[in-house]
Amino acid sequence: MDNFKKEYKKLNKAQKEAVDTIDGPVMVVAGPGTGKTQILALRIANILNRTDIKADGILCLTFTNSAVDAMKKRLFRYIGEAGEKVNIFTFHSFGMKIIEENYKVLNLSSAPTLLEDTEIVIFFDEILNNNDWEYLRPRGDNARYFFDLRSLISLLKRERISGDDFAKAIEKEIDFLKNDENNISTRGESKGELKKDVLKQIEGLERSREVVKFIKLYEKAKEEKNFFDYDDILESLVKIVETSPNAVSEIREKYLYVLIDEHQDSSRVQNEFLAKVWSNVERPDIFVVGDDRQLIYGFSGASIDHFQGFKKTFIDAKLIPLLDNYRSTQIILDISHALLKSVMSDEKLVSQSGEHHSI
Repeated sequence: MDNFKKEYKKLNKAQKEAVDTIDGPVMVVAGPGTGKTQILALRIANILNRTDIKADGILCLTFTNSAVDAMKKRLFRYIGEAGEKVNIFTFHSFGMKIIEENYKVLNLSSAPTLLEDTEIVIFFDEILNNNDWEYLRPRGDNARYFFDLRSLISLLKRERISGDDFAKAIEKEIDFLKNDENNISTRGESKGELKKDVLKQIEGLERSREVVKFIKLYEKAKEEKNFFDYDDILESLVKIVETSPNAVSEIREKYLYVLIDEHQDSSRVQNEFLAKVWSNVERPDIFVVGDDRQLIYGFSGASIDHFQGFKKTFIDAKLIPLLDNYRSTQIILDISHALLKSVMSDEKLVSQSGEHHSI
C-alpha cells in the first residue's frame, strides 16, 4: 500500500473526497484532465484498505479493453497482486459472463455463441439473397445498406426498441403525415394533395417497413442457431435481471462495491441494468464517474438523459465535481466553458498550469 499512500497524498480536496466517500451512491462529474482514471484506481485501493471486503467483491465496469488493461496495471502498481483479483470488465464481457451463468433464464438450451463480424456479414448476405426486397437489395450493389442496417439494429437494441415497436412507430408517423392539415398543398396544380416534401418523407418511412422485415428474419435466423451478436449481450443481461430474482441476488451478493467508468457513454440498456439490480437497495455502494461534456458516443445510444438519469435513479447520490484541470491553460478552459458548459455543474474548470498562451 506504500504506492497508494504516496499517490493519495498528491490528490486535491475534491479528488480525495471522491476516493474517500466509499459508502452509498456517488456520482463524480470529472472534467477533462481532472484525474478521473487516477481516482477510480485509488478508490478501489482505498476500499480494500479501509474495509474487510476481498478484492473479488469489487466490480469495475468500463467501455473498452484498453481501459480495462490500463486499470489493471494501475491497480497492480498500487496494491500488488490483490489488484489482479478485482473484477474489471467491459460492460459486454461482464454481460457475456452473466449470460453464460444464467442462459436457462433466457430459455436457451446452452450458452449462446457470439457472432464474429465476418459471420454477421454472411448472415446479412444470406437474408438479403434468399428473400424478396423492393429497396434493401438494389441491383449491382447488394451490400449498399449493410452498414446502415447494422447501425440501426444496434441502436434499436441499445434503446430497447423491438422490431414491433419500431413498426408501430413507422405506421404512427405515416398516419400523422397523411392526416396533418399543414401537409396539404393549398395552391398550384397540387392543391388539395400532400406536399412533395411530405410525400418524400412518407416514401422513406415506407422503405423502413422493409427494415422491420429484415430485423425479424435476422432475429429468427440467430435464434435457430443459438447465436448472439454484440448488441444482444446487454439486452439479454437486462432480461436476466428482470426475470430472475436469483440472478439479481447473486450479483448483489458477489459484487459489494460497484464502479462505472465513462458513465456519460452509457446507453439506456446499460442504465436499466444498474437500476434493475441496485435501485431498490438502500444506499447501494455504487460509484459512477463521467463528464457530459465528453459524451462522444451519441451514435451508439449514449445520451445526456442517461447520464443525468443516475441522479434520478439513485436520488441520494452524492455529487462531486472535479474542477482542477492538469492538462490545459486557463484560456483554453475558459473558451471551452463558453462553448460547452456542463449541465451537471455550473462551476468552471480551473487550470493548474502556470503557462499562458494566446489562441
